[in-house]
Amino acid sequence: MKTLESLRHKLNINAELSGQEKNTNKIINKFLEKTNPDVQYRNVGGYGIIAIYKGVEEGKNILLRADIDGLNIPGGRQRDNKTTSQRGQSLSQSQFSHRCGHDGHATILCGLAMRYGKKRPAKGDVILRLQPAEETGEGAQAVINDPLFQGLKIDTAFALHNLPSFAKHQIVIKKDCFASASLGLKLIFEGKTSHASQPDKGNNPQKVVTTLLDAFQKKYENLRNDKHHTILTVTHVVVGEETFGVTPGHAEIWMTLRSQDDKALKNLTDSTIGLCEYISKEFKLSFTHSIHEAFAATMNSSREVDAVERAANDLKLSVNKIRDAFPWSEDFGRFGDICPTCLFGLGCGFEHEPLHSPSYDFEDEIIDTGVDMFEKIITLNADTDT
Repeated sequence: MKTLESLRHKLNINAELSGQEKNTNKIINKFLEKTNPDVQYRNVGGYGIIAIYKGVEEGKNILLRADIDGLNIPGGRQRDNKTTSQRGQSLSQSQFSHRCGHDGHATILCGLAMRYGKKRPAKGDVILRLQPAEETGEGAQAVINDPLFQGLKIDTAFALHNLPSFAKHQIVIKKDCFASASLGLKLIFEGKTSHASQPDKGNNPQKVVTTLLDAFQKKYENLRNDKHHTILTVTHVVVGEETFGVTPGHAEIWMTLRSQDDKALKNLTDSTIGLCEYISKEFKLSFTHSIHEAFAATMNSSREVDAVERAANDLKLSVNKIRDAFPWSEDFGRFGDICPTCLFGLGCGFEHEPLHSPSYDFEDEIIDTGVDMFEKIITLNADTDT
């Protein structure tokens, strides 16, 4: 346990943003080397890593995934009111941090690697995938597109995410949609500036922005009872420049769209873009848009969820079968196009700070629970192999 805690703390103080996980990659690769995997790919889909432990006998190959990127949230005081330096760390001096617990997720997979380094799985290959760039929604697809990954045979895949506000060590499951699809939509309007004393000589996009913000608010209210929990949230608005002497000629609206259904999200995206195109034309403005940080809905397969529940029961862990999917997104959903998948939650305590909050820190006590869960799932996968 101390070895894994030390690894987790080392990853914690070396948090790096999506697509920039160079040092994180080195730390994990060095750790995995000591477990003597049968195959170790050191750079997959960017700074991603794959380690494979071949089964003694052939069987269904199972993939376990963890994310490794950090967040653009400065380090600071931890929930126990000790500075990171007091805990043998120095994150308080870092611009980035692991306020979503990806350091813990990666550590759990490394703990699993330690076990299979000592004794190979009985049946079927175990494929550990440590993935970059989850926070931007780009990492999973980058890995999928990598020829090294495409050469693998994968029959089923699992991942976990730590969850504050759930009992410590509790396993959280749901069939079908577990985490919502989402995307960022940037709307850009171009008109014509003029001197502020002669606004009629310009083409100010402010009227379009006002009209659209009103329309978006009404759309948000109309979606309150949507069966797919589809929502539209405006996050940023820009009109013109910081000046008193020039009328605006440029405007932007940024928003996040979410839904528990991929098709419903596409329909909302298409209708939003269509409305902007229509109104921009009416006001003789040019209009462009771009999509960012797109996540597919994370859909859990029934058989895989049953395997997680059985594993938790065998380990005598509490199981929470939630009714509604989480509104946040996880790019693990991309792997649902490849094989049956399941993302489940691992509770880190009711008193725990929320994910992405400045005072959040991963709960070290649940590291072994995560390793035990994955190992038990792998055993069950071998036992039910057909």
